Amino acid sequence: MLSVEKTNYNKQSILDELLHGSGVVVIRNVYSKEDISTAREIVNKFAENQDQKESHFNAEAEASGKIHLQQRVWNLFGKSQIFSDLISNDTIFDLMSSFLGTEFTCGSYCASRLLPGAPGQELHIDYPYWDYYKSETFPLGLNSSFPQNCQATIPLDICSELSGATAYVPGSQKKLHYPSDKDDFSNQKQMTADPGDLVFFNGNCWHGASPNNSNHQRAVLLIEFLPKYIKPVEDLVTYLNDDFKKNCSEKVKQLLGLNYKYPKIMDVSKTVNDIGLGYKAK
Repeated sequence: MLSVEKTNYNKQSILDELLHGSGVVVIRNVYSKEDISTAREIVNKFAENQDQKESHFNAEAEASGKIHLQQRVWNLFGKSQIFSDLISNDTIFDLMSSFLGTEFTCGSYCASRLLPGAPGQELHIDYPYWDYYKSETFPLGLNSSFPQNCQATIPLDICSELSGATAYVPGSQKKLHYPSDKDDFSNQKQMTADPGDLVFFNGNCWHGASPNNSNHQRAVLLIEFLPKYIKPVEDLVTYLNDDFKKNCSEKVKQLLGLNYKYPKIMDVSKTVNDIGLGYKAK
């Protein structure tokens, strides 16, 4: 795992680490303590007052009756302005614009809260989709030679080995393969980080939340970033009202895919002949 400071990171080194290195980068001290505290308070409030929400890769927790110790808070864009502010950080846009293209979008944005005793997740991948274990449903020749996903986490609590920092297998992103019990996990590490840090990892990299064996919660914001042409996992737009979509920042509009006109209803489109290099100058 490459660890750098916000004030002096080398962009190319980070991009190389995500694609060809360990697959994981942590950038220290990106966010203020005040913003992290605000976000944490809101996440805890919703987690404590809502019904159990959908989560993934938690078969062990389900079987052991501990699924309630793994909580998700969805629709963060609609929960508070602080979540739009955090995901619009310049560091995110600087790196993701180079890694996934300048019109990259957000595929999912939620909070994950592990309470003490939570057993964690099975190792999995998030690219090209969560269900890549059904490999027959995906195209022939799909591979990891170029990035089509990047995951990010923003710790709201200390993510230590004890509290359940996300586990990963360094370098596993280099060959697109869903992990199974036949694979070697002996080199497994954890994405340790502090509140205010920003962690990026390649979605191909085998990873999963570790058990929370501490005496405190471990909450993080989970973000999926995608190139503009991939269908998001989470419908981020439907539950946002028109005022939000009209008045949110240009960065948030890009993340929600509002600036990208596809898919559109071609049969009623008033635009004619505006695609191709011949129209670029116009």
